[in-house]
Amino acid sequence: MRTAIHFIAASLASLAFSACSDNLTPPAAIEPPAVFDCVPDRDGAITAAELPVALDLAVDYAVSTDIAVDLVGTGAADAHRWDLSEERNDPIVAVAAAPLNAQWYASSFPGAAFVVDAGGGLDGIYRKDDTALWLYGLASHDAAPAAGKTLLPYATPVAVLRFPIVDGDAHHEVGEITAGTAQGLPFIGTDTYDVDVTGTGRLDLPYVRFSPVLRVRTHVVRAPAAGGTSIGKRQVQFLFECFGEITRAESRPDEANPDFTTAASLRRYSL
Repeated sequence: MRTAIHFIAASLASLAFSACSDNLTPPAAIEPPAVFDCVPDRDGAITAAELPVALDLAVDYAVSTDIAVDLVGTGAADAHRWDLSEERNDPIVAVAAAPLNAQWYASSFPGAAFVVDAGGGLDGIYRKDDTALWLYGLASHDAAPAAGKTLLPYATPVAVLRFPIVDGDAHHEVGEITAGTAQGLPFIGTDTYDVDVTGTGRLDLPYVRFSPVLRVRTHVVRAPAAGGTSIGKRQVQFLFECFGEITRAESRPDEANPDFTTAASLRRYSL
């Protein structure tokens, strides 16, 4: 299973930071590009207005695979820090949100607004309002891929993020799939999401620091309605006001540790 619990990559703005020999903390006066009317206030809470969405605005990420990670961090309270600043010769991937109405599956997701590449040839279909970021389901990027079409609309959308996002939040969501198709085969079942916001502090990346970030952990379990085997996957995101997702780590399938130490995939904002 490839889950699509990715945050809106296109809500990230390109940062006007220069590379240097040491990491830099972005000062409060730095603003995202003019496409967003949003300036971080660093109050420890991320509202819907502080996670803007811009369609077709590509953002670069460096992507590592099968890599050791420390998702717990060090220090406490205001001194809490996550260090993911190791420089690696990783490939760079550009990610952007796209309008739903341009996709082959648009009519299967009424009420949704935009899509984001979910990896593995799949798209996640979303809408954002003042209360939440809503995931409407998954679909294959192409209408007739070699592996077979996937079309998995939820009976009702699930909130993968609820606003405002603050440390200590947690919620449980169930996406019911009543008439889906997975790789060309009929699928009925559920995707269960357990989301918690656990920790705030400073995140160090190559050449740049963000503070305060919020750490969001998501555990997704897909269960077929009859027969088959349930499969789970974990994700840890670091979010920053007005810039959205700065870093995301994804676990191997059926990982038991919510603070897993080996990431199947690590995606970091790249200058």
